[in-house]
Amino acid sequence: MLVEVTDTVSLPYTTGIQRVTRELLARLPRKGSPAFRPVRWTSACDGYRDLTGEEARVLADPPERLPRTTRLAARLPDPVAVFARRALASTIARRARNAIRNARDQRIERDRRHLCLASSRPERSTVLLDLEAAWNDPVPRTELLPREHARGVRSAALIADVLPVLHPEWFDPQLITDFNAFLDGHLRYSELFLCISERTESDLIAVAAARGVNNLHTCVIPLGADLAPGQFATDDRNGVRTDARPERFDPLPERFLLLVGTLEPRKNQTLALDLLDATAASHPDVALVLVGKRGWHVEDLIRRIERHPALGRRLFWFEEVDDAALWWLYRQATICLTPAIYEGLGVCVMEALHAGTPVVCSTGGALPEAGGAAAEYIDPHDTDAWVHLVRSWLDDPVQLEQARRRAVAWQAPSWDDAAAAVRTAIAEVFGR
Repeated sequence: MLVEVTDTVSLPYTTGIQRVTRELLARLPRKGSPAFRPVRWTSACDGYRDLTGEEARVLADPPERLPRTTRLAARLPDPVAVFARRALASTIARRARNAIRNARDQRIERDRRHLCLASSRPERSTVLLDLEAAWNDPVPRTELLPREHARGVRSAALIADVLPVLHPEWFDPQLITDFNAFLDGHLRYSELFLCISERTESDLIAVAAARGVNNLHTCVIPLGADLAPGQFATDDRNGVRTDARPERFDPLPERFLLLVGTLEPRKNQTLALDLLDATAASHPDVALVLVGKRGWHVEDLIRRIERHPALGRRLFWFEEVDDAALWWLYRQATICLTPAIYEGLGVCVMEALHAGTPVVCSTGGALPEAGGAAAEYIDPHDTDAWVHLVRSWLDDPVQLEQARRRAVAWQAPSWDDAAAAVRTAIAEVFGR
């Protein structure tokens, strides 16, 4: 079982789909049958190879820093920065980055000839599994899969959502093109689709049917909520908050609202800013903390954040946050917000509940599947209802405590369970 991780090990940070890839691979067996073998594309052999030691370390423990291109654009004045980000996302720029990566791959192959080229001679039992955002990979699946299929390689894919098809207005045009090639390739050649929620499964089946593909073999994989490893996973969830405050969070007030997710239109951070402004007079001691990388189509949102009069006092935006720091934020937040217009599942909801923190989220997409009866749900377009509920929780300790107790009592799904479900689905379709 070859598990594609080219995009994941190329990125110096973790977003939702990279977390899924890393958490599952950390628990899927590398030996035995089936063995899940992480590989990456290399132009040196026009195929896949095993990871170097450094790549394996990045896969297991990403450095969590912004890409050089993002840091460069951030130093530029506003109109120029917008143009620079669009240029860096263009096909030409991506091809240039791929050419640089390919040259590096060729150098690695020359310098490390002992590396095994994983799919140079595929066996009949070889399966390519796309767990990551493989639409970002150098070779589109509409080109790769028919070629590998002709050589005897079978394939499967994990589907987080099909939103670039359902709501193209939310995404960058190049991403839409790349995602459609990814989906079309898998719909034509793959035998198994692992879906992260029932809503994603039904969306995938509908999109496939519209493209003339029926009778997909799909399976819903329950994702894990146990974000914090090691010492963080054993923290007391019964109201005693003794976690050491990271130095970078020293300016945060005692009470704050937390929203975790890449800045992009469907995440609806605009509603959270409206909520912050609406509670400025009645709750001047309550801050809003945004955690997430800069996405696409958010120039106006970022301008509003950076020019907000409460920035640094009641409004904070952190782009680079590792797991330990994120766990601290989850644990210390007064209320976690997820106002997304649509989600394929909503792992941030599950992680917040696992931390024992009250959650208010929208009814968008699969979010009710993520939080169940432990979270409170509001229409993502009803700002007044959001303001009313959050104010009532902030003003009434009894209501807030009841919400916290629901979170504490919630049974968190684990990544071990998710990995076991992947293994079972793989075994059912591909056998030994």
